[in-house]
Amino acid sequence: MTDPSPDPVPAPPPDRAPGGSANRAGPPRAPEPTSPDSPAPRPTPSTLSAAQRRVVEDGERTMIAVLDELRGWLLDVSGDMDSSPKSDGTPVTFADREVDRILTERLADRFPGHGVLSEEQQTRAPETEWTWIVDPIDGTSNFTARLPYWCISIALACNGTPVLGIIDAPVLGSRYSATLGGGATVETRTTSLAGRSDQPRRRPLRVRGEVAWWDRRNRHIPVMLTTGTARRARAAGVRLNARVMGSVALDLAAVADGVAAASIAMVPRVWDIAAGSLLVAEARGSVVTVDGDPLLPMRPGVEQQPRSAVTAAGPNERYTRQFAERLLADR
Repeated sequence: MTDPSPDPVPAPPPDRAPGGSANRAGPPRAPEPTSPDSPAPRPTPSTLSAAQRRVVEDGERTMIAVLDELRGWLLDVSGDMDSSPKSDGTPVTFADREVDRILTERLADRFPGHGVLSEEQQTRAPETEWTWIVDPIDGTSNFTARLPYWCISIALACNGTPVLGIIDAPVLGSRYSATLGGGATVETRTTSLAGRSDQPRRRPLRVRGEVAWWDRRNRHIPVMLTTGTARRARAAGVRLNARVMGSVALDLAAVADGVAAASIAMVPRVWDIAAGSLLVAEARGSVVTVDGDPLLPMRPGVEQQPRSAVTAAGPNERYTRQFAERLLADR
């Protein structure tokens, strides 16, 4: 399709010279001060010990088994459930609460010493070494409308840092997973019109390299935005293909998979980004807090429901921050 308003290929913006470093409009905003009553963060792992890796492997097997059990039911009820608004105005369905209950109960049975933080039940970060961070359905509006862009997002954090991340998108037939230091993969499964499922195929994830977002020749490359940032994109000089899809977790998976050049989320909670952040990092990308107090590593004992921070993902920190700051400059 021809660009309806073709224009000459613009020169790079003045704060982005090809092959050079980006001169930021200003230094990154310092994190907001934490309450004096907030517990100090515990040391976070950069690699996993043999004992920690066994916990992660056991956790991954346990969650995959539960996700396999839930997949068929969720595919059946998607689009057939009404939603109701929560206190913050976001929608919730019986499926959200039922998936949350099943995951939480299975985790309590298998890992009684682990804490669980979930969007629909326990939103205060537990004071445990190991914490599961659960978003039972990310993209509830899509789920109720029978749109395929929704997922279950599960992360396991050690001292507040995600060390295991799983994003399961049943309708898309894709299950993304990552472990700290172990890389990131996606398992895909295709289903024929006759209902026969092919054997799943697994491949590694790798982020896309830097894309000149100001160059209209790249207008076919997706960038995952919000409604507000998509409206500002053209005025900000962004010539990529702005997409507003409705699931922060799947947007991060798209960046990790090299499908999208970058993503930005304006008001994500920690359960929206915990698994996806690890996917991006293990796919050799970067997740950057553009504005606000970073959600990760997660501090124990802190209520997470009111906490959000503008979060962007891309191939590296410099590119991602510079892209986000340009897009949000006139906010």
